[in-house]
Amino acid sequence: MFRAIQTRIEFKILLLIVAVLVGGFGSFVVLTIQKESEALLTQAQEKLHLFSESVSAGIRNVMLTGKSPFAVAFVNDTRENLPFATITIYDRFGREVFLREGEGVAYNVKDEWLGKTLASGTMTSTSVNVNGSELYARYEPLRNRSECWRCHDPRQPLRGALLLGLRTEPIRPSAGIGVHDLAGTVSQFVASAFRTIMLGGQGEMMDTLTARVREIPGVRRVQVYAKDGWLAFGPEEEELAEDDILRVVRKGSADLSFEDRGSILRVFLPLLNEDRCQVCHGSRHPMRGVLVADFDKPVLWQMVRRGKEAIAAVLQSTVFEGFRSIMLVGRASSTRYYLDAIRANALVGVVRVFDDERNERFLNPPLRERPEIREVVETKKPLQFMETVNGTEYLVRLSPLPNEVRCYSCHGKNHDIRGVVEVTTSMAAINDAVRANKMRSAAVGLGTIVLTWIVLRQFMKAMVVKPVQAIGQVAERVGNGDFTVQAHIRSKDEIGNLGQRINDMIRGLRERLRLQKFVSEQTVRAVRAADAEGIRLGGERKRATVFFSDIRGFTAFAESRDPEEVVAVLNRCLSRQARIVRSHGGDIDKYVGDELVAVFEGEGMAARALSAARDIQKSLAEQDEGRSRLTVGIGINTGDMVMGAMGSEDRMAFTVIGDSVNLGSRLCAAAKGGQILISEETARELGEVPGWLRKLEPLQVKGKQEPVVVYEVLPTE
Repeated sequence: MFRAIQTRIEFKILLLIVAVLVGGFGSFVVLTIQKESEALLTQAQEKLHLFSESVSAGIRNVMLTGKSPFAVAFVNDTRENLPFATITIYDRFGREVFLREGEGVAYNVKDEWLGKTLASGTMTSTSVNVNGSELYARYEPLRNRSECWRCHDPRQPLRGALLLGLRTEPIRPSAGIGVHDLAGTVSQFVASAFRTIMLGGQGEMMDTLTARVREIPGVRRVQVYAKDGWLAFGPEEEELAEDDILRVVRKGSADLSFEDRGSILRVFLPLLNEDRCQVCHGSRHPMRGVLVADFDKPVLWQMVRRGKEAIAAVLQSTVFEGFRSIMLVGRASSTRYYLDAIRANALVGVVRVFDDERNERFLNPPLRERPEIREVVETKKPLQFMETVNGTEYLVRLSPLPNEVRCYSCHGKNHDIRGVVEVTTSMAAINDAVRANKMRSAAVGLGTIVLTWIVLRQFMKAMVVKPVQAIGQVAERVGNGDFTVQAHIRSKDEIGNLGQRINDMIRGLRERLRLQKFVSEQTVRAVRAADAEGIRLGGERKRATVFFSDIRGFTAFAESRDPEEVVAVLNRCLSRQARIVRSHGGDIDKYVGDELVAVFEGEGMAARALSAARDIQKSLAEQDEGRSRLTVGIGINTGDMVMGAMGSEDRMAFTVIGDSVNLGSRLCAAAKGGQILISEETARELGEVPGWLRKLEPLQVKGKQEPVVVYEVLPTE
């Protein structure tokens, strides 16, 4: 046992760590924290589930009363009294239904003309440009009448202002808006107000609207008839015949129709039987009734002739009466939908309502992006997930509101889900509790680690750190290219064995470095990529560019000099060429006497080979090797060749062979001193033949039956 501890380093470290950590904390603390975190998360999920179901049940039951304002009050009270979660109600299309307090309002609007209107209490008008369109803007004060005092302070003379921006293009005097167009637009505005009141479940108060519209200039009366032809709303005098109504209903079209009756222009506006109307009106008939409006034609003609001011006054009066009627029947929450319907009219550029403190009311805020709502509507199942907003993590639950039979009166019956309830709660408190547990555990763990570190430091310093540092210094010197260094480790354990192996490795690296100078980069790459069986004879076909460079007149040069001088000159010349070849991405394949063979691969291989050849010729032209200056002839060819190990199992060379290689050698043999010859295939590899290539007479080379096309590289600046 003692021998094992002496020779095995892991036993030394393990024995000491076990002795120190026996009394410390273990995995129990980690498991406890994990269990507590899971319990807190489960508690939050159950709490959110219960709260979500309670809110959904409350909304369903309150909505069944037919008083949507009660639902608004319920949601607002829930939001105020339960601050640990937020509630958002969506319809089945993802639009928010009950806005939060302060939403749908733009505070302290900076508008000069609005200020003048509220200050003077009189109508003002001006021209404004909105999104490139010229609008005639009319600001009308909303007076605080006695009928408004139940919601507005009776001491205030105004309760706000109404802005109507009319597009000027359709009402130019030359083109003019017709009497029919004006009457039709007024009728559509009234129908929008009627639809808003009816869909709010306040049909019994529709007479408020039919009575108010008589205040609109040019309007004599408005009546609403059921699809069966009987009068539903409006004054009972001069009731129309059932056949007149049924004739419009049978058309089954929502298009307006007009009837000229002398000084009276009568407009028939069919009322479509929408999904939400079918519980009261049935689903078999496409129409639920007809809105009939009688207009004083001379008054309308007079307004059309007077132009945009009069037209704007009529339309603004229409919008105002619809707005006032909706407000008086307690449908203030629906006003923003009514105003949106008015804004959709092609003649209207802008409609805005302001209170007496210059705040714009009844805005529809941008839709909250919640793509998960579609999944809830489609699957009809609740969805619960985590999300992070501004660095804070939230637990979100989306619960569907089923479209029950008792809900058909307001939501129709052609869909199963009428809305989605979103309940969101912050995970900050739970995360804080988990974080506190982790901090306490981390403090205990840190204390244990510090104690362990102090004890181990002294032990490791003597037994491990110093030997490892010595080995590290050896490795650093080897990394800097010093292969003469040795690691001196006296211990007999694993670190001592490691030092001995490092020394063996250094010797191997020293031998490999020396051998690497005798082989090409291709050979080195092949050795590195070889598997355990080593390099096998054979090769693979590749497309490459071969480069041959041969010194001209070297035999005569060598005859007149000592062998030592010849070798020195040859080495300088070949070294200079090799540096240039490698700088252009070429690989030295071999040296054959005074000949250099290189291979270029990859993108731009032909261009790089040519650049290397030109640089070599330029470099050799500038050399001074005594009285005789050495010149080289260079041949370059591009094509398919076999690259791999050639020879025998005992002695092999990694090189390239093939007809393309032979042709490159023949071109080199044909090149004169200082000349560069390239094949036609290499010229094609360059793309468009540059001007510094000159086509020579076809050259008859050994091994080719037909002469080959050859180009000479001309010297350039």
